Order: sequence, then structure tokens, then C-alpha cells
Amino acid sequence: MMINSYNQSPPAHMSQQASSSTMKTTMWIFTLFILAQIIGTSIFGVYFYKKLDKMEEEMSFSADYLFLRRIQKCMKGDNVDPTLLNCKEVLAKFRQLISEIIKTDTPGEKLEYLKDPNVSTDKPKDNDNLPKQESEQPVIAAHLVGEKSNNKEVLQWMEKGYSSMCKQITYTNGKLKVEKAGIYYVYSQVSFCMNSPQQSRAPFVQYIYLSRPQETDKLLLKGANTFITPTPNCALHSLQQGAVFALKENDLLFVNVTDSSLVNYSPGLTYFGMFKL
Repeated sequence: MMINSYNQSPPAHMSQQASSSTMKTTMWIFTLFILAQIIGTSIFGVYFYKKLDKMEEEMSFSADYLFLRRIQKCMKGDNVDPTLLNCKEVLAKFRQLISEIIKTDTPGEKLEYLKDPNVSTDKPKDNDNLPKQESEQPVIAAHLVGEKSNNKEVLQWMEKGYSSMCKQITYTNGKLKVEKAGIYYVYSQVSFCMNSPQQSRAPFVQYIYLSRPQETDKLLLKGANTFITPTPNCALHSLQQGAVFALKENDLLFVNVTDSSLVNYSPGLTYFGMFKL
């Protein structure tokens, strides 16, 4: 008698083990899915919170910027929608706020605030109408006094007493050199003694020249004294000239006279200078 082993069912305990293993696998997958969802939601929540906070900051900055723009338009007199902003009221409050900040300001700290010509301050200052001084720009000027020399072509000068020089104007061999182009007032005074011999009747003439590279010297100013009264002692006379000129960088200016031996170099009598307007 033969036994058919192919129709026999598996043992009950093996079937239960397989079902339990499948159940555990499913639970693990479900648990991992839930954890992934929680982690992903947390990351998205943090990202969304930061993004929202950044958007709020940008919106706040934009609102402040728009407010300042509207104040600026009010102060310039531009057309502003009256339903959105009352210019006079807002400017008055804005100025009041600035004045309170200045009162509580720490020493040494400077605040710059806007001024509206249409809104008057409660306590105007006495120096509001004074012109503003451009203290940041140095004064460009030079003033030299005469120096006795054997050079008959150009009068020589030096720094002495109240004389002054600056870096924007330099001096070399009787000539002032312009280091910065602009509008300048050029001046000079030459004092001289008229005790020349009777036969010398030529007038005493003073010249101020402009010298540029590769150009002929240009006469800027000329003065003459024709009143000649020769005396044994010094009959003191003076010639003074001054005018405004547009000068370029590296321009040279110098003074000359018809007879440098007559020049009086006593303090305050002979000088040469210029300053930028």
C-alpha cells in the first residue's frame, strides 16, 4: 500500500511563525513610515517658521521704508494721497520725536535730522540763519613777503612773519605753482624808492605774469607809477594789483618790475599771494 505525501498540509506551528514574521515586518515598515512623516513634518515646520519670520522682517522693513519715503515726499512738497498720510501732522510728530532723541543723546554723538521749511521749530536757534562753513575743505592760500635778491628777471619771496603756504600752492624760485585748478584771486604789492638820478625818468612798472609749459608767458596785470620826484632820501611809493583768474593745475605765477634795485623790502611793504575762491 502506497502513501501520498504530496497532499499533506504543513504543520500548524510553522504557519503561525510565518504569519508572525509578516506581521512584524509590516509593523516595522509602518513605524518607519510614521517616523519619517514626523521628521519630515518637523523639518518643514522649522523651515516654514524661519521663512515666515524672514517674510515678516522684510515686510516690516518695507513698511518702514515706505513710511520714510512718504515723509521725504511731504518735505519735498510732492503730491501725496491725503487719505494715506497727513503731511503736516506726521512731520510735526516726526520732528517732535527727533527733538526728544536729541535731548537724551549721549555726549559726542551726532544726529542729523531732516528740516522742513514749512514747519517751524518751537525754539529756533540764533545761529540758524548763519551760513554753513565747509570746514571739511581746507583753505587754499599763499602769502609771501619780498626777499632781496640779485635775480633781475623775477622778484624773489619768502615765508616770514604772517606769511603762509599750503600744499595746494607751492613756491619755487620766485614763482607760485597751482596744484589744484580753480578760480583764484591773485594779488601783489611792490613798494619802491624814487631817489634815482635826474636823467632816469622812466616810470616804475609792476607786472604779474602767468607761465604755462610750452606757452609764452602771459601778462595778467600791469601797474605803473609815472609820478617821479627824485630826492636825496627815499620817496616811498607803492603799486598794488589784484584780480580773479581761472587757473589750471601746474600754472606758474610770478612778479617782475622794471628796476628791482628800487624795491623796498621793509616788513609789510612788498608781498605776493593768492587764494582759491
